[in-house]
Formats: sequence, structure tokens, C-alpha cells
Amino acid sequence: MSTTRVAPSSTASQWIHWLAFLCVGATLFFAPLIRGGNRQIALAILLPLGLVALAGLMATISFRWLNAKGVQGENPLDRTLEARPTWWWWLVTGVAFSPVWIGVLQLAPLTSGLWSSLAGREPYLLALEAAGVRATTGLTLSLHPSATLAALWSTIPVIAVFLSALFSSQKTTEKLLALLMIAALMQVALSLFQLVQGPKSTAYFQSIYNQGVIGSFNNRNHLADFIAMLLPVWFYFLVKPQSRRHQGQHRPFKVANSDARIPLWLFFGFGLLVMVLITRSRGGLIASSIVLLLCIVLLLLDAGKSLNTKQKLAIILAFVIFGSLSLAAVELDGLSKRLESTQLKTDAEIRNAYAIATLEAARTFWPWGSGLGSFEAVFPRFQPAQTPGYINHAHNDYAQLLMEAGLGAVLAAAGVLFLVGQQINSLSRAMRLRRGKRMSAEVSMRCYAGLGVLALLLHSWVEFNMRIPALAICGAFLLGTFLKPLPKAAHH
Repeated sequence: MSTTRVAPSSTASQWIHWLAFLCVGATLFFAPLIRGGNRQIALAILLPLGLVALAGLMATISFRWLNAKGVQGENPLDRTLEARPTWWWWLVTGVAFSPVWIGVLQLAPLTSGLWSSLAGREPYLLALEAAGVRATTGLTLSLHPSATLAALWSTIPVIAVFLSALFSSQKTTEKLLALLMIAALMQVALSLFQLVQGPKSTAYFQSIYNQGVIGSFNNRNHLADFIAMLLPVWFYFLVKPQSRRHQGQHRPFKVANSDARIPLWLFFGFGLLVMVLITRSRGGLIASSIVLLLCIVLLLLDAGKSLNTKQKLAIILAFVIFGSLSLAAVELDGLSKRLESTQLKTDAEIRNAYAIATLEAARTFWPWGSGLGSFEAVFPRFQPAQTPGYINHAHNDYAQLLMEAGLGAVLAAAGVLFLVGQQINSLSRAMRLRRGKRMSAEVSMRCYAGLGVLALLLHSWVEFNMRIPALAICGAFLLGTFLKPLPKAAHH
């Protein structure tokens, strides 16, 4: 007697898909609104959204897997799953969930004997004994278990948007990127109110950092980084191919749709660039300048033989004028003071001292790390004498990750670098195969999303941007968009 398996309801699958999409969109949109998500009330909203989005994504993948096993219903597996081998997906999963497996490992209970034998732990056990506290059980690799548990939970929305970007269609991803641009527009508008109304503006929402512009963040550097990440996205919408029926054709180069929306979109980009300048964030300025330059280079490479030398020079000149007008719109005196050599050198020395001390802590706790989220509690042991005061972050995300996660951070970073290298190779091959044709929308979107991630990575050398939920969420979505496998058609 044979049995026939029934396919999961396509209607249920569609509802789950839309629920996951709405949760991802809400996560991307709401993350910056409450101090960049860096508050408990913000995380109380982002965590459920991330959990629902992650559950919806897992359910959707399960439906596809069941269909692939021969269940009657929809198409077996979409082109995203088919575009990469199984080992690639295992690697992506390991990288995506690296905060989870690192956190779980660091929260595993150990005996006091084993714990004291681990690198960097013995002084803490001696301190407990000196205080008359006898700790025999319940000790963990993390020196601050509650902070590690909190850090583990806070990464759920980051994981959700990263995986969602990998599986989203081109159309869905563009909608979510457009939502991020709306969020950037809100930041520009809010910052403009702060600039006009001054330090007593209600637009600061009682933040103690009420000098200059911060948007809905709590730090001008974080606002600058958020905008810097989205400048390449703005560029993508400006120059993307008009429609699928034009993709791959030998046609004259032109930007987006030549209609009344172009001046408005250019004005929006002008506002983004001006706002980065007004923040006076040196790291934000450097990151923005580099990614914008790379965007122009990518644009010229994309145009290829469609433009002659004079036309290419005209594009470069247009963007030089664009940047010059942005500079003319800000107060250059205040900006020049931020870039003045003496202050720049002093601030650099302080940040270098933080980074060197953090790397010393990383060496002390190698290979297990001090525990995710433990920097604030552990760093005073290593804090340099020339930097008195309270320090809650290393102002160098890479040094802090190495200190807190140890070998786990190295393994996760190696996985990311491998995936990035492979994707760069895939994108380069897809561009070469087009033989002078313009990039498809799929290739273009991935390239500009990758430049957005680059802005975050550059700025994180001197800041703690990855520790701000909104920036981590935005960066994770852009990284997932960049790493999303190209459809097979893009390679032909």
C-alpha cells in the first residue's frame, strides 16, 4: 500500500514568507530609531522581530526542502539554493551563527580546577579566595556570563537579517534597501532639526550628547557611519539598469530613469553627503570618501566602451562639483578644527593606547577570550595609566572582538574573508563574461552593497560601530546582499 505525501500549503508558505519579510523590514527600519537600537527598550522590540523573521525563514527553507524531496507542490528549490554547493551553505551557516556557538561555548560550566588553568583566569580565582568566596562550580569561560548571554541574544536580529538577505529575491531586496534609504532620509531630517534648533532642541530626545548632529543615535560617529554605509546604496539606485528587458544589451550608458525623480534623488544624495560632513566624524568622512570614490570607479568600469574619454571625464567632473558643493554647504572652520593635526594626533594616540591594551588583553586570554560583551568589566585590569576614566569600548572593533571571542573570532573572520573572496571572484567572472555590456541589476546590487559593508569595516578600525545594533543590523543585511549567490543566468 503506497502513501502520498501532501505538500505543505502554498498559501501557508506565502503567509510565512510575508510575515518574515515584514519582520525583516521592521527590524531594518526601527533599529536606528531609539539610540541606534542601543537601549533595552529597543532590543525588546528588535529581539522578537528577529526571532519571528528567523523562524519564518527556517520554515520557508523547510518547505523548499520538503518539496525538493518529491512532495507535490511548488518548484523544488529556488535558484538561490541551487547556485551554491552544500558545503558553502554549511560555511555560511557557521559564520552566521558564530556569535551563538561562541557564546554557548563560553557559557558552558567548568570546575574551578579546570577554570583556573585557563589562560588569564587564575588572578580572578585568587581574588575570590582573598575575598573569602569559594567558587567550586558554575564557573564559565566568560568572565561576565550575564553580559555574554545578553550579547548572544542581541545578535539574533543581526543573524535574521543576514540570512534573510541571502534568500531574498532581487525585487524583495530592492524594497528592503529602499526602506533603508527612507530610514536615512529620516535621519537627515531629524539631524537638520537638531542643527537649526541648537543644543536645546527637542529633537535630541534628552540625549546628553546634544552638541552637533546625532540623528536618533547617541553619537555623531554612529550617525556618520550609518549614512556612509548607505551612500553606495543611494548610488546603486541612481545608476542601476532600467529594467530586465534592457539588461545585457549594448546600449548607451545613462543613469536610472531619466525623469523628474533624478533631480530629487541627486538632492537626496547631496543631503546625505552634507550630513556626513556636518557630523565632523573623521572616520565617517574617510569611509564615505573612499566608498564614493570606489562607486565612481565601479560606475566607469561598468560604462566601459559606452563612454568615450571626454564623457568619463565629464562624469568625474560632475562628482567633483557635487563634492565641492557639499563642502560649500557646511561650516569649514569647525570641520578643519576636527582635522587639525595636533588634535588628530592626540586622539589617534589615545585610540592606539586603547587598541594596544585591548590586544594585550586578547593575548592574555587567548585562545578562549574573556567572553562576549565582557570588555567593560574586564578592561580596567589592562587600562593604560595615561588614559584615566571610564572606558566601555576599545574604539577598535577588531581588537575588542579578538579580546572577547579569541580563536572563535579568528575562525569567523576567516570564514567571512573566504566567502567574500569567492564572491568577488564570482562577480568579476560575471562582469568579464558580459564582454562590454553593462552589469546586470543582480551584479550591480551586490557590488554596491559590498561597498556599503566596506564603509562599516573601515570606520570600525577607530570606532565601536559593530557594537551598535542598528549599524550591525544594517551591515549584516548589506553583507548578506553582497554574498547572495548569483543566479546561474548571470554567469552566461
